[in-house]
Amino acid sequence: MQLTCSPRHIGTLYLACLLATLLPSAASHAADAPAPIAWTAAQIEAAGVRTQQPGAAAAQGGAGLVLQGQVELPPQATELLSSPLAGVVQQVLVAPGQRVKAGEVVARLTSPELLTWQRELLQAQTQARLAASKLARDEQLHAEGIIPGLRLQDSRAAHEQAQLAVRERRQALQALGLSGGALQAQLPLRAAATGTVLELTALPGQRLDAGMPVARIARSGQLALALQATPEQAGRLRVGDTLSVAGCKSPARLAAITPQMNSANQSVQLRADFTSQEDCLRLQQFVEVTVQPRPAKAGASALSVPVQAVVRQGGKAYVFVRSSQGFMPTAVQLGPQAGGAWPVAGGLKAGDEVAVSGIAALKGAWLGLGGEGQ
Repeated sequence: MQLTCSPRHIGTLYLACLLATLLPSAASHAADAPAPIAWTAAQIEAAGVRTQQPGAAAAQGGAGLVLQGQVELPPQATELLSSPLAGVVQQVLVAPGQRVKAGEVVARLTSPELLTWQRELLQAQTQARLAASKLARDEQLHAEGIIPGLRLQDSRAAHEQAQLAVRERRQALQALGLSGGALQAQLPLRAAATGTVLELTALPGQRLDAGMPVARIARSGQLALALQATPEQAGRLRVGDTLSVAGCKSPARLAAITPQMNSANQSVQLRADFTSQEDCLRLQQFVEVTVQPRPAKAGASALSVPVQAVVRQGGKAYVFVRSSQGFMPTAVQLGPQAGGAWPVAGGLKAGDEVAVSGIAALKGAWLGLGGEGQ
């Protein structure tokens, strides 16, 4: 049915009637063949239109977010140096806060049990030599037909048992950092990796049982950042995001987004790993990090536009691209929205200028409503 507007329709009724008449035909024309919007610079200024070039799609997600937190020591970066044998602490060679190298002696322990282990190795070596000598003799006697094969088998089994005992006792001493040799009652306790002494739990003259702790050492180059984010911020992040740390050249990596909330402030708890030898952070230090853009995936969109730059018409998405005559409504293919922007899969090229404000006026002019930019 054709709608006819009459002068009898006055005021807002006449305007509504006019819009109802124009919109269907204008929308159909715009969807079929978008025409350029010929606006002068003065009209563009009057309509409040501002433009910007499409951004890089890598800036999606949480890029630019600033988060705060605290430096912590992860459990895997803590080394507990303990006494492998019972004994008495004779000497402590380090102090809390001191840096130590891998293999550096932290303390010395006097242990009678160590003498027992060394004596057992020497005895096992002696038994192994006797078993080897007996096996060589029995092999010769068996070859001459003097002894039966069963006796030779017994000699071989005894020799294997003696060799096994030597290996067992030698490996036990090697685990303590000793190679055997001369008897000694003093055992050096060494740091397994380079790090910083956090705590000393043993003092000279103290008697220790096997397994009692001597020192706690923080391995160098392994720290954790306990961060907080709002639920909205956490939704824009993903594990693996790169974080720049204020005061540090090396970045951190987002390692976990915990599922629970902090009951005190309703924030989401995050954990980032900082693995670097750079000496820029201290335990319990408050830090500020900035989320870095994600690298674009192969085949992914390289451009993005703000959400407010996109209009819908005829089931399609359009943006207004600046041209020499004014603006051209341009159909675009969009990816999934993220972080207040649309990734553009097609329809734009690098260097295009897209309107990001004054969109309602541009759409009205495109559909033939109102004056030209007025």
